Amino acid sequence: MVDNYDESRSSGAALAASIEVDKNKRGKARTVKPLRQLWPFIARYPLILTAFLIFLALAALLNLGITEAFRVIVDCGFGDTEAVSESCARYALGDIGQMGSYFKFGMVIGLGLALFSALRFYFISVLGQRVITDIRKAVYDKLTRLSPEFFERVHTGEVLSRLTTDTTLIETVIGSSVSFAIRSVAVSIGALVWMFFISWKLTLLVAAIGPIVLVPAILIGKRIRTLSRTSQDNLARASGRAGESLGAIQTVQAFTREAKERADFSEAVEKTFDAHKKRILVRSFMTLIIFGLGMIGMIGVMWFGASEVAAAQATGGEDGLSGGRITQFTFLAFMVVSSTGFLTGTWTELLRASGATERIMELLAEDPHITSPKNPASLNNTQGAITFENVNFIYPSRPTEQTLDDVSFNVKPGETVALVGPSGAGKSTIFQVLLRFYDIQSGRVSIDGVSITNLSPQDLRRQFAIVQQNTPLFSGSAMENIRYGREGARDEDVMAAAKAAFAHEFIEKLPEGYLTDLGESAVTLSGGQRQRLAIARAILRDAPILLLDEATSALDAESERAVQLAFEDMSKSKTTLVIAHRLATVLKADRIIVMDEGRIVETGTHQELVKRKGLYARLAELQFDGAASL
Repeated sequence: MVDNYDESRSSGAALAASIEVDKNKRGKARTVKPLRQLWPFIARYPLILTAFLIFLALAALLNLGITEAFRVIVDCGFGDTEAVSESCARYALGDIGQMGSYFKFGMVIGLGLALFSALRFYFISVLGQRVITDIRKAVYDKLTRLSPEFFERVHTGEVLSRLTTDTTLIETVIGSSVSFAIRSVAVSIGALVWMFFISWKLTLLVAAIGPIVLVPAILIGKRIRTLSRTSQDNLARASGRAGESLGAIQTVQAFTREAKERADFSEAVEKTFDAHKKRILVRSFMTLIIFGLGMIGMIGVMWFGASEVAAAQATGGEDGLSGGRITQFTFLAFMVVSSTGFLTGTWTELLRASGATERIMELLAEDPHITSPKNPASLNNTQGAITFENVNFIYPSRPTEQTLDDVSFNVKPGETVALVGPSGAGKSTIFQVLLRFYDIQSGRVSIDGVSITNLSPQDLRRQFAIVQQNTPLFSGSAMENIRYGREGARDEDVMAAAKAAFAHEFIEKLPEGYLTDLGESAVTLSGGQRQRLAIARAILRDAPILLLDEATSALDAESERAVQLAFEDMSKSKTTLVIAHRLATVLKADRIIVMDEGRIVETGTHQELVKRKGLYARLAELQFDGAASL
C-alpha cells in the first residue's frame, strides 16, 4: 500500500536535526545595530519589560550586597566580641555579640538575591518567549501572503531556516543572553566602583590581570570556533548522507551498497570525532591558561592585600584593610573577571543574533506581488464564465521565455473544456494565471465579466476547486485532509465526498477509519489513494469552477473509470477546465483547446480535431495507435 515517497518521510526529522547544526553556521553581523529592529516587538509589553528591569536592578544590587554580607560575617562574626563596632551593630539580626546574628544577615541578603534573580529570570524569559512567538507569527503570516514568485527566488529550505534557526538564535539572546549581559555589565561596573573605594591599589592590580587573561582567551577562542565549525560541517555531511541512505534504504539494499554506506558514514563520524578531540584539547589548554593565570593573579592580589592588613596591624594603624575587606574585595574581583569572561561569549551570540535579525527583517519587509485592490469587486452567485483576452505572460524567473503568447478563449458556465498539448505548452500556466498566483503582463482575465485583478485574491480563489497531479496532503487524519476543502464541513458531508471519489472503501479499512493518522504528507497511503483523498477534498469544496490538472494520472484503470464518472457527475453543474496528457480522459469534453509553445493552435471537439489532421490528430494517433499495438 505504501509507495516510494521516501523524501517527504524524512523531511520533518531532517529539518529538526538540522536546526542545531545550522544555528552554529549562521552568518554573524558586524555590529549589533540590527537588533534595534526588535524593539517594536519588545515595546508591545511595557509592563513585563518594566518588571524585568526593576528586578534586574534589585538582583544586581543584592549581588554586590552579598559581598558586604561576607565582609560583615568575617569582620563582625569572627571578630573580637568585646570590640564590636557600631558599623557591625547595624547589620546584626539579634544579639550583636552572637556570631549567628551576622550569618542571619547574610542569609537575608542571599534569600533576597535568590528571589529577585528568579523574578528577573521569569520576566525576561516570558518576554523573550512572547516576542519570539510574535516574530514567528509575523513571519508565517508574511509567508502565507507572498506570491509564488518569491519562492522562485528564495528556496523553501532557507525560508524554513529563517522561521526556525534564526528565530531560535533571537530567542536565546532575548531570553537569556541579553539579560545576563545587562546584569554582568551592571555588576561589573558596580563591583569596580566598590573595589576602588576598598583599595585603589588592589583595583589597579586586578585591572592589570584582566588583559593577561582575556587576550589568550580571545586568541584561543578563535581557534576553538574554527574547530567547532569543522566538526559541525563533518557532522552535517555525515547526517545528510545518513538521511539520504535511510530515506532510500530499499535502493541501497537493492544495489547491495550497505557496506559502502556504512564505511562512508563511519569515516565521516570519525572525522567528526577527530575535530571534536582537537577542539577539546585546545579548550582544555585555554582553561589551563585562564584558570592558571587568573588564580595566580587573584592569589597574588590577596597576598598583597594580606600583607597590607598585616602591616597595618603591626603598626597599630586603623586605616589598613581588614580581613573582611580582603574577603569582600576578592569576591568583587571574581565577579568582575567572571562577568567579563561571560561577556566575550555573549558578544558572539549577539552578533549571530544580529545577523539572524537582519535576515528575518528582510523577510518581513518583503512585499507580496499579488495584492487586493482598495475597493475590491465581489462575485455573487458565480456562474463560472471564464474569459482570456489577448493574454501574454512571462514567468519572472524566466524573463526570456514567452510562456503565454496572445492567448484568447472563452468558457461558458457549466462547460467542460480540456487543455491539451505537449509539455511546456503553457497548459498549467493557464491555471496559475487563473488563480492569480502570477499577474499577466498584458491582456485581461475575467470571471463572469469581472477582471480578476479587481477581486481580492481570497474571493477569487474561493470560486475554484483544484485537483493537481500530485496534490499535497498534510499530516493528520483522512477526515482532516478531506475537510481541508471546506472548513467546518459535517462528518456526513466528508464521507459523502469520499464516496463520490471512491475513497470511502479503503478509508474504512484503515485501523481507525476516517480518524487514522496518515503520517507526514500521508506517506502511509499509495499514490492512488492519496489522489482519491485529494479528489474528495475538491468535491467537498463544491466551488463553481473545477480545475483538474492530470487528476487521474496516478489511478489504476478501474479507479480512473470510477473517478471519471464522479467528475462527469460534478461537471454537470460546474465549469470545468481539464489538463490531460492522456487524451482518453478528455474525449467527452465539450471543447478541446490545443496549445503549443504558449499559443492556442487548435480548438474543437475530439472528432473535429482528428479530422483536421493537425497537432491534436498527431498526438491522438501516437497515443491511441500505440495503445492498440500493445
